[in-house]
Amino acid sequence: MKKQTLNLAMIALIAALILSACGGATATPAPTATPVDIAAIYTQAAQTVIAQLTEQAPTLTPTPLFTDTPLAPTATVATPSPTVQQCEGMTFVEDVTIPDGTQMAVNQHFTKTWRVQNTGTCTWITTFYLGFAFGEQMGGQTRVPLKAAVATGQTADFSVSLIVPNKTGKLTGVWSLFDDKGNTVGKNMTVVIDVGVPSATPTGGITATPALTSTDTLAPSETPTK
Repeated sequence: MKKQTLNLAMIALIAALILSACGGATATPAPTATPVDIAAIYTQAAQTVIAQLTEQAPTLTPTPLFTDTPLAPTATVATPSPTVQQCEGMTFVEDVTIPDGTQMAVNQHFTKTWRVQNTGTCTWITTFYLGFAFGEQMGGQTRVPLKAAVATGQTADFSVSLIVPNKTGKLTGVWSLFDDKGNTVGKNMTVVIDVGVPSATPTGGITATPALTSTDTLAPSETPTK
């Protein structure tokens, strides 16, 4: 009887345990609200984007620096500059009279003539003149006006009357062509003479006395008598 009672008590206890277990399994606790951290969400999102960009970024291969290779020097072709022709230009052609180095005597009168050419682009008008520049003027005029206009390309003869000064040695006078504004045209023209020692003039005349000659006296010849 006691054994049967004990068995019933055990069955009741087991049943109570089973019911207790089932009641705990079926009971669902109420959900608890979890606070949201907005800053953490932004930080995680930014880290995610950075990680994706890092994975997608191409791998850059370092490029070697440019090596400067010296090039062979190229030949420079010199191009002659075009010659600019001046409005007023003159070229000496020749000495028409009294070439440089002519032997002259003191107080000798002479005319020096130069031949020149108008190599400019402007006509020499009659207000141009031949003028003394420097050196030995030799009694010449300071200005000698042009007698006629000289067109481009034409030649002209310039003359000046001179006299040899009372000096000895090599004497040089320089003359130039001047335009109507007093500017020189072209190069200078020269007259160069070589003056010798003046000869002495005797102050008195010498009279030559003829030498005496002996006269032979002939003896009279005798005339024979008959």
